Amino acid sequence: MKIIQICPKCGLPGVKVNEKAVIYNLKKSKEAKLIVKLKWSACINPECECSYYTKGKVFTSADLVKPLFYKDKSYNVPICYCTDLTRGEIKNAVKNGCESISEVRKFTKKNITGHCEKMNPLGKCCKQVFLRTIKQ
Repeated sequence: MKIIQICPKCGLPGVKVNEKAVIYNLKKSKEAKLIVKLKWSACINPECECSYYTKGKVFTSADLVKPLFYKDKSYNVPICYCTDLTRGEIKNAVKNGCESISEVRKFTKKNITGHCEKMNPLGKCCKQVFLRTIKQ
């Protein structure tokens, strides 16, 4: 049976996140050492200030190194965290004729990939979010 953790701030279900993503995306603090070996979740509710949580511990968006793409709709928020490729850069590339991830990466000269497990705040590949941003 899969247990879904509920966000202690907004009461909505969260998504499971690996500890590598939590550690990497938190601002460096004493707390980072305390989070090892815990089961973490991310609150994906755009209206909630909570970013990561586990039993007895909550981090907010202010505790993170970079903004979360699913909570921040600005052009400066990263969509691909491996290269720090922002929503605005993707939209600009599309305006200039790019229609695919590879074309956007070539246009922006941001080609680093493969570090999603720790760099992406959800610990997952950005491909689906990247494609959705291109379509928008």
